[in-house]
Amino acid sequence: MSMLRDEELVAAITTQPPSRQFVEGVPLPVDPADRFSKDSPVQASSIDLRIGNIYLPGEKETDVGGAKNPKQDHCLSTGETAVVTTMETLHLPADIAGFGFPPSRVSFKGLLMTNPGHVDPGYQGVMRFTVINMAKEPYHLERGGKIVTLLLFKLSGAVHKNWQERNSGPGSLPDHAAISRLSRDFVDVKERSQDIARKQGMQWSVGITAAVTLVVALLGLLSSGRLFSRADVEELRKRQDTVEYDVKNRVDVDKKLQEFDNRLKELERSSKPGGK
Repeated sequence: MSMLRDEELVAAITTQPPSRQFVEGVPLPVDPADRFSKDSPVQASSIDLRIGNIYLPGEKETDVGGAKNPKQDHCLSTGETAVVTTMETLHLPADIAGFGFPPSRVSFKGLLMTNPGHVDPGYQGVMRFTVINMAKEPYHLERGGKIVTLLLFKLSGAVHKNWQERNSGPGSLPDHAAISRLSRDFVDVKERSQDIARKQGMQWSVGITAAVTLVVALLGLLSSGRLFSRADVEELRKRQDTVEYDVKNRVDVDKKLQEFDNRLKELERSSKPGGK
């Protein structure tokens, strides 16, 4: 088994007709000299493939981003999931296998690809991937943007039964059922924020209860005409310290929740077309 080098890759994707090309639709430079340049989609032993269609979990089948109405660009918020396909189509012979993975320029920006891997000999169709934005900032997915690096290997011989012979028809586009199985928000940011608020609400309730208990105790002592002993004073001071702590804690959490809410709204605005 050997990895195809740049000259072999260029030959494999320029042969005619296009259906005989190992990878159809690669935009090689017109000038032959530029086909081996830094900016060429063909590098020393790999081919860069581009984003084609973009699908979003949670959308209805015919809505924008749904299985029958894919998007051409999308601002992927932190923790958000999408499914993308390649613009290029693979036509691998029975003695050629592939391996795809996200290029460093993509992974360094925090885009996680959950299902890169090998491509069987005989595969016909586009490649598709599930991607998740694990960065702090939104990631802009756009048709034509580089998304995966593909390596091709020549086997010592044709496989006994290739992908095409084991499957009926070419590799299919993602369907509604497959997309719907994914979570739109991978890290459940909104649900986690609500859970934090619920837990903090319980702490606030404890603080309020302590404050009410303190007031009732004071009223009881006053109404009974009982004099305050040193022990009473110390107990009241302890309760006062508890209430003051709870009040301060509530103010701090209120501030943090407000900052978190502002951040969520900012991410939602940036994910909409035009950032509005």
